Amino acid sequence: MATNTNDNSHAPQWRQLCQAALLELDPEKLLQRIAEARNAVLDQIEDCHSKPADREGYALREALETLNTMRRIAQRDLGVQKQKKT
Repeated sequence: MATNTNDNSHAPQWRQLCQAALLELDPEKLLQRIAEARNAVLDQIEDCHSKPADREGYALREALETLNTMRRIAQRDLGVQKQKKT
């Protein structure tokens, strides 16, 4: 029986929200998805703050860095789009 590697229904919520942000194609919705994912990652980091660093901690830091980069690019792109409209 084949395993669906794209099924993230058992992944933590922060990971699901990050994937939703990565897959969002609508520029208007992208910043909202990024914000939701960032909040979930930050909440998880705060919840795990007392635990020693592990693989999830590394994944959380990587996700946060990726989301920050995505946010900067999306904000830049939206600014360019708005300039073209005016």
